Amino acid sequence: MMWCDSDGVSAIFMPVLTTYSYLPVPLLLKILVMIRRFCLPVLLAAFPLLAFTQSNQAALIKEYWRLDSLFEVNTSENISLAAEQSKQLLEIATQLQIDSLLMNARQQRGQALYFLGIFDNALSLFYANLAQAESAQNCYYKVKSTRLIGRVYQNMQDLEKSQEFLKKAKQYARECQVHEDTLQINYELGFNLVMMGEEQAGIKILEENLAVARKTNNASDLLYGLDNLAILMLSLKNYPKALEYEIELVKMMDDWEDDVEKTAIYEHMAEIYCALKDWDQAQHYQQLAFSLATRLVLNDWIYECYNLQSMIDAGRGNYKSALSNHKLYLALKDSVYQQQYDEKMAAVSALYELDAKEKTIALLEKDKQIKAVQIQEQRILLLLGLLVLVLLLLGIRYLNQQKTAKLRKAFAQDLLVAQENERQTIARELHDSVGQNILFVKNRIQRLYPSPDESLMQSVDQALEEVRHIAKGLYPNQLEQYGLSAAVEALCAVASESSGVFASCDLQGIDDKLSREARINCYRIIQECINNTLKHAGATAIRITSQMLPGKVSLVVQDNGQGFDKSALERRSVRSFGLLNMAERINMLQGKFDLETSAASGTKLTFQIPV
Repeated sequence: MMWCDSDGVSAIFMPVLTTYSYLPVPLLLKILVMIRRFCLPVLLAAFPLLAFTQSNQAALIKEYWRLDSLFEVNTSENISLAAEQSKQLLEIATQLQIDSLLMNARQQRGQALYFLGIFDNALSLFYANLAQAESAQNCYYKVKSTRLIGRVYQNMQDLEKSQEFLKKAKQYARECQVHEDTLQINYELGFNLVMMGEEQAGIKILEENLAVARKTNNASDLLYGLDNLAILMLSLKNYPKALEYEIELVKMMDDWEDDVEKTAIYEHMAEIYCALKDWDQAQHYQQLAFSLATRLVLNDWIYECYNLQSMIDAGRGNYKSALSNHKLYLALKDSVYQQQYDEKMAAVSALYELDAKEKTIALLEKDKQIKAVQIQEQRILLLLGLLVLVLLLLGIRYLNQQKTAKLRKAFAQDLLVAQENERQTIARELHDSVGQNILFVKNRIQRLYPSPDESLMQSVDQALEEVRHIAKGLYPNQLEQYGLSAAVEALCAVASESSGVFASCDLQGIDDKLSREARINCYRIIQECINNTLKHAGATAIRITSQMLPGKVSLVVQDNGQGFDKSALERRSVRSFGLLNMAERINMLQGKFDLETSAASGTKLTFQIPV
């Protein structure tokens, strides 16, 4: 096993990093870079250990592929041996932890269990493969695993579940553009429908699929489709159609070298002619099938040929020969079934037996060798563990600093919201309570004294106007009633009237784009800019504009004043409270803030707010 490699950190660090996966991405990258920097000296010191583990891994991979090739051969010849080899394959793949090898081993093991009829265990392996394939977006195993799951459910007679996974396999095959797999899956979907009682729908799918196979001229797709459709039609007693499909297959056989497939086709032809009671043709194809089956020692086809010969003899009236062949059929069939049963039982028993004594001894010897290596591994792990611990402590400290900064930011934002709410409350109280009381006093004086003192009435009016002015300054009623544009226009009018500075604004069409919170904060930012200009800039004009951009609103407050040295402001230990206030409000709105200024060139504040 490699502790580190040239691409970064290996599996030794993954459990630790997964545990602290909440760390920010930049920090994780820094940690990985530091680990990589310190891993190289450790690797150089442990080179003999790494050479040993590499050679051991190469040997395991070589043994894996040897077993894989043997499994393919023994699947059809010795299922018991194939089951044992698939078990060893999975053990090696588990040690290597290479995704492609592990998924292949699970598939082989699952198929071996499927052949033995142990469907639940096979399903668990296929489901595990499917989850890993979907996570890794592996097209081959996504298609293969879903299709195998569909086949298992088909054998378990859960046809609805089988259809669900076969349809999923077809979807994956289309996404991966594996057209051959799509055709094979379509055949299975069609056969499922027939078994579910939807014969017409199933046959339609099978015939349409066969038409596509004819166009692509794929031999395996044509063989599978034609032969199975012929058998299906035979079972539905549509003998002419069954014969049509099988004859088409016979015409294709000249290009084939697989005598096993030829045996099956000849046997099916004989079976169809028996159903049609054409005994001469049935005899012809039975003899062809029997000759090939005998030469290839295909016992499962030989006993079928005896059965066909018995049917042909009976059809011709030769009942003695028919009985003799029927006895041969039953005897050989029982023998084949018993042999298959014995092989499966032996394989199933092997699944639950303890490992052989020799294997246990071999494992103990390996354990002795491994223990010597483990001491060196532990030393390396200790060094690397200390390094990771230091880096994690640094990361946690960084996180605490970030958390403190977030709390400060949240506190500042909450403070602004509280201030705004308090201003609104005070403004409402001044207007509704104090203002109304002064107005009541004025009216009372006018009723009690028809000709009150003029200076007294002026003082009352002045007090009432000041209360309204203060209330409006705390929270302008135009902002709630008429929107941001009207409130800013009123603010510009007051500024122009009180200072002589020409203030203008053009904020048309933005009120319906901004929330109430955004309008309040924009108003306060503009108000702060105008106050700063009137106090410090010596400007003669202020211009406020807006612009609609994709997904956001941009507002600009610009004056023609004397400006200031921005770098000097940034060097101050305590920045302007007004600028900090504006920056906090813009951060609350998740906006961007830009200040352009220099001595004698005016000031331009631009802020953008998402909408």
